[in-house]
Amino acid sequence: MTDKSTPVDGPYRISVEPIPTGVTIDVEHFVSRVVADVVEAVLTDEYADRLDALHEPQQRDPHMIERPSDLRFEQLVADLVREVRTKLPVYGLQTLRLAGRIEQLATPAIAALQAQEEAHAVALNSIVRGEGSAAA
Repeated sequence: MTDKSTPVDGPYRISVEPIPTGVTIDVEHFVSRVVADVVEAVLTDEYADRLDALHEPQQRDPHMIERPSDLRFEQLVADLVREVRTKLPVYGLQTLRLAGRIEQLATPAIAALQAQEEAHAVALNSIVRGEGSAAA
């Protein structure tokens, strides 16, 4: 069974914690698997050669317009993203526990933000109508 802050215990643990403006979703265990996938990929000849090529000094014309495929670092990142998992599975009742935990923690933060926005709108409207500042 999961604890309250960890509504998903597998295949990758997901923890949810409150922050003043919403929640953080900790997917460390999933990211660890993604990093392992990347390390495995860069150890292959194809990616090891491309990684080595990034260390070579490059002479570039600063005024030349480059296509994304010309940008070696960005292209390597894009190719590695295609190589690794990007979808985090959440199964069965864990989906409801995750949604419930997010809703439980986010609701007070969202309500506070909405109240703050409404107070700001009232003050702004008062100023626009020439009634002075909201503090007056």
